[in-house]
Amino acid sequence: MGDEARGLAVIGAVLRLRLGGSKVHPKVERRLLDAIAALLPEGLDELDQERIAALLTSATHALEESRDLFERLERPPLWQVSDPAMLQAQGQASRSVVRRLASLAAERPALSAALGGRFLDVGTGVAGIALEAAAQWPSLDIVGLDIWKPALDLARENVAASPFGSRIELRLQDVTRFDEVAAYSLTWLPAPFLSHDAARTALDRLTAALKPKGHLVVGLYTPPAEPVGAALAALRLARSGGHLWDCPDMEVELRSRGFTAVETCPGQPVSLVMGQGA
Repeated sequence: MGDEARGLAVIGAVLRLRLGGSKVHPKVERRLLDAIAALLPEGLDELDQERIAALLTSATHALEESRDLFERLERPPLWQVSDPAMLQAQGQASRSVVRRLASLAAERPALSAALGGRFLDVGTGVAGIALEAAAQWPSLDIVGLDIWKPALDLARENVAASPFGSRIELRLQDVTRFDEVAAYSLTWLPAPFLSHDAARTALDRLTAALKPKGHLVVGLYTPPAEPVGAALAALRLARSGGHLWDCPDMEVELRSRGFTAVETCPGQPVSLVMGQGA
């Protein structure tokens, strides 16, 4: 397992070299290339600069997360990612949620209708979902909420650099204190970022925020199938202050709030649980 950790460091180091931002002694570089050939026989030659940057960010985050666990075991559970590259990478990855919603809406007329109204994007981060939704549905207006200022500052820059500034409003606001009523056709909740109690309070707030027949979509983390990966995923979630929901439990939460047509759309790494309000 020590060699697995060192192997990830080797991959990260070679990715840094590929980006051209680092220099290394020729003897070390030769051994690095030998190691990467043993780790990844297919090599890294097919990767473009954008993909290299994304993979490097992912490797860096895994190494930093591991070091944090090893050295700061006593810290309280909370999510505090401040590295701009990591925040932007997470925002880029979150755009896939919108593409999945578009695919689901093609077979669900009621959901499709909700995508032409007003969308509440909870935990907007750097506005990845908000920007993708604005591009996907030209008649959709979006409000993005977040309590993490470093991410929201980047979100404001991203929105300002886009053609969608007039349709995206960003707020530094906690969803558990959100008090708008019957104002949105669609609400989104990334539940793994919240504790169990906070997520249940958020569900209450988002239910009240929906217009009649509006839709609530909840994103849940899908753990790996194999036991070690599942255990490590649960640990990461606990360390970040989140709760590992089961999809059936979230379906119960939605039905208890009066939602109908409740369903789970499984996926990796995120499953979607959604329903239509009264």
